[in-house]
Amino acid sequence: MPHTNGKSGNNRRKRKFDGENDSSFKKILREKRLMKKRKQELKQKEENMLDEVQDKYQEMLKKSSRTFHSFEDFPLSWKTLEGLKENEYVKPTEIQRDTIAYSLTGSDVVGAAKTGSGKTLALVIPVLEALWRAKWSPEYGLGALVISPTRELALQTFSTINAVGKHHGFSCGLVIGGSEVAFERNRISGVNIIVCTPGRLLQHMDENEQMNCDCLQVLVLDEADRMLDMGFSKQLNSIICNLPAERQTLLFSATQTRNVKDLSRVCTN
Repeated sequence: MPHTNGKSGNNRRKRKFDGENDSSFKKILREKRLMKKRKQELKQKEENMLDEVQDKYQEMLKKSSRTFHSFEDFPLSWKTLEGLKENEYVKPTEIQRDTIAYSLTGSDVVGAAKTGSGKTLALVIPVLEALWRAKWSPEYGLGALVISPTRELALQTFSTINAVGKHHGFSCGLVIGGSEVAFERNRISGVNIIVCTPGRLLQHMDENEQMNCDCLQVLVLDEADRMLDMGFSKQLNSIICNLPAERQTLLFSATQTRNVKDLSRVCTN
């Protein structure tokens, strides 16, 4: 009976690894170096653009909105442009062309836009760019608030922010009726962008001591006319009273009724 030492009878010699001469290892190293170099170049490009962005905004305002045939015609950060490209957003719609140029500069904007016109992206892009300009970090807390009339619309906006803004690294939270308040309460303090419905947001403002809006940069009211038709006028006024006066406000509405105009006067500067 042959002697065995408990090891496999397979006596194949193991391949000796030579990191310097292994072609697959070289390829991985080369790819890592290229990736690192690209990140450094993008970071430098971003710093340069932050220094020049205000001048570029002024040049942009001199142009007609009809000249913006693609999103690359706007002075957007590479992180936003990359997100748009990956999600196959190439050509801006009419509402995007007409509003983004003004909202990028930090101005308050009141836009008339129906569902399906592309207004979601018209509000998402300025929110991302405002926080990018402010060099917003995750630890800074809440920087942008997007209020929608329904859970479905809030979820759509939430999904678009996460898709287009994936390279920014901002945290985004969904605060809507139908979800557990306790679950939201424990996480709300670490969120940079909140997408919400009016009733649930006001509940957190009244009951949750971790809800802090003191550093808010941007307020977005999406489908304001619909929120007013649904009876959220008092809630919206209460919410606005709890927000800092120094902020940018973007208001979108399908119709410009008297109530909408009254609301826009209250929430814009």
